[in-house]
Amino acid sequence: MAKFEVPKIDGEQGVLDVPSVQKDVMKGSGPFIAKPEFQADMHFPNDFSKDDEDKWTLVPNWKERALDKLDDLRKRYRSLQVYLDICVKCGACTDKCHYFLGTTDAKNMPVARQDLLRKVYRRYFTFGGKFFGKLGMPEFVGASELTEDVVDDWYNYYHQCSHCRRCSVFCPYGIDTAEISMAAREILDHIGRGSKYNNEIIGKVYKIGNNLGLPQ
Repeated sequence: MAKFEVPKIDGEQGVLDVPSVQKDVMKGSGPFIAKPEFQADMHFPNDFSKDDEDKWTLVPNWKERALDKLDDLRKRYRSLQVYLDICVKCGACTDKCHYFLGTTDAKNMPVARQDLLRKVYRRYFTFGGKFFGKLGMPEFVGASELTEDVVDDWYNYYHQCSHCRRCSVFCPYGIDTAEISMAAREILDHIGRGSKYNNEIIGKVYKIGNNLGLPQ
């Protein structure tokens, strides 16, 4: 379980004051990972298993598959690439997310949650990221390599977004965090990191005809 204190409503007129930021207090709080059979019902890759430490592995060539899917999504949805390109880090969204206000985890700020995917996009799909990545310093342009730790952060924090789009209302550019979160979840589905709750239920709907999996 995550260890954090729920902030008190002690501001003027019962308004919640913006809490002090804490680092990684919600790390590792992602949902249960979908088993291979649940992935198969959704026609997602299911060639993964548990390792010697009883942890789910990623699919073979997961990095290439993830980048291929990100490339596919940015080309298919022009809005996604625009949202990944135009953020100026103004901070208007930071205190608008109820997940951040409730957990105080910095990565639950909408802008920080977006950046988990944006940094990878910059590394592999922009000139600056490719150039400085080859020099071994992608962080110079706000980019980062795609690693298993990054995938873990994607799984934890993109499932701590309810897609309410409240942050988008306050964003001066109208950046839709929900669309970025949905894109990240779709990438995760294709590398063996699907959500058990979502994929099992939707798989039953397609396979049996109802979300409970009850035969007719």
